[in-house]
Amino acid sequence: MDDNPTPEEQNIILVSAAALRKAEKMIASCERCNPAAASIAFAVILDLVTGSHPKVTAYILEEPAKCPDCGHGVLEKTLVKPA
Repeated sequence: MDDNPTPEEQNIILVSAAALRKAEKMIASCERCNPAAASIAFAVILDLVTGSHPKVTAYILEEPAKCPDCGHGVLEKTLVKPA
């Protein structure tokens, strides 16, 4: 698989509220409140929750996830510290 998938190879997933809550439980803090420990992109957590392949998946969030530590919105490309 190419590192840059074509639009035909790209999967776009609308993340449900249930999947978003499950992903939130997998993070301890975010890049905003704990920059030194934030090392994983939130999209990786979404990959684990949805079972999607990270190189060909883009996510649409109806609302941002909330960092359990600071309450700031966590978007798909924000780094997180795993719980």
